[in-house]
Amino acid sequence: MATFLLIFTATAQASVCIVKDGEVLGCSETADQKTHASFIQPAIESLCKQTSIPLSSIDAISISMGPGSYTGLRVGMATAKGIAYAMGKPLIGINTLQIMAAAAKLKYPNHNSAICPLLDARRMEVFTGIYSHNLEPTTTSTALILDAQSFENELVNAAILFVGDGAEKFKAICNHSNAYFDTTIRYGAADMIALTENAFTLTDFLDLAYSEPLYIKAFHDTRKA
Repeated sequence: MATFLLIFTATAQASVCIVKDGEVLGCSETADQKTHASFIQPAIESLCKQTSIPLSSIDAISISMGPGSYTGLRVGMATAKGIAYAMGKPLIGINTLQIMAAAAKLKYPNHNSAICPLLDARRMEVFTGIYSHNLEPTTTSTALILDAQSFENELVNAAILFVGDGAEKFKAICNHSNAYFDTTIRYGAADMIALTENAFTLTDFLDLAYSEPLYIKAFHDTRKA
């Protein structure tokens, strides 16, 4: 087994964990999205001291690479790439939606339906994708404006569990009998463990020079010019 630094900054709830042999040794989090930049590096330093594990002993760094908050993704990726480069460690990128699906699987280990994370992207838009119960993607990640007919074709054939902070929007307009909802599941760095271990085993690493966050859609700046 290995030791990992896990970094999750894709949403308002940011978190970092140090994990060894599949066990969380230390975790720190913040719910203030505006402080992600000032939170992450001191949190990592504190965890290294708390766990007595220096960054030089980490086998890989794993990052929530998107979709999600534009600023949060940039902060997380820049920090992870900086540590990976300085320490000569591999960098692993995990899709935020897959992390959300992993959190749902942990809560419902015996539930065999597909999992559809819905990450709020403002108004009626969400970032979404559908995953099998084994966390394999069955659709590509996309930005979607929800309406009553969303996922209609998928729901005809199978039950789907919708999770995430965007699921409440869809729950209000979806009456399909195959649609199930849980808007209470929390997700963060600790839900990246199994996905990170799998990527590490497969040596599925990001290129430090060219890797970028998975934004899915272009950043829209609402400030006046």
